[in-house]
Amino acid sequence: MRSKMTTPYKDVDKFEQDLKDFANKFRITLAAHSKRISDYFEMTCYNLIIRYYEKKGFTLEVKNLQDDNFRFKCNPNGYLDNFSYFKATKRDSKGNEDTIFIFHNATVQSAYDDEVFTTPDIVVSISEIPDISTSYYLKKHKLTYISKKNLVTFCEVKHLMPFPELMLNFIGIVHELKPDCTNNRGKKNKSDHLAPSLLISGTFGEPTRKIKKSLEKRYFVNYFDNLFDDASVRLFFSKSKMNKIATLGKKSGP
Repeated sequence: MRSKMTTPYKDVDKFEQDLKDFANKFRITLAAHSKRISDYFEMTCYNLIIRYYEKKGFTLEVKNLQDDNFRFKCNPNGYLDNFSYFKATKRDSKGNEDTIFIFHNATVQSAYDDEVFTTPDIVVSISEIPDISTSYYLKKHKLTYISKKNLVTFCEVKHLMPFPELMLNFIGIVHELKPDCTNNRGKKNKSDHLAPSLLISGTFGEPTRKIKKSLEKRYFVNYFDNLFDDASVRLFFSKSKMNKIATLGKKSGP
């Protein structure tokens, strides 16, 4: 059954309550942040990814509190060292440990060119220590980033109604950062980590729904819409839906 149509608008009070629930769950205090709806939506989607890994059986640990507060990174600027993040750990039946780190607005190195970078809204890395470049900027600023060898996956968050260019442009980012997800080499990956995903506040119309179906059939990617609607969020975490979500090891189900 298709989700009811929603527009990318939501009451600020509802977002604040979502974030309070997030903070209470992990017994943390959130640092003050922007009142922009787009920032609230990004933080809420970060919470969704944390919950996704929790549902997958990972144990979560808050890292790098700032003055005892969890500090989100609400824009591409700033050093990763100055912001909070989550560590997620899972052991398999053989005792092997899978440990990842979930960052907000972390800059990521291109898979093709060491001097090309972009900043996805949510980034999963196998290392909590960012790499540092002192030559990227003309001035004496350093760039902290997740190297291509440490990148696990990423998500883009858009406070918009879906439209064709947005959905197609996302594939360009996937090709630049996780090229195995756009070719058949991804079939050899047995990882259960979330595939690169675009999280959108508005709802697909018929044209964008067709694009979603086509791209998810071809690539290891996810397109999630209607994330302002509480029913859609609950569906996101239902057992039947989670089994159909694309991972690095399989494409999404119908």
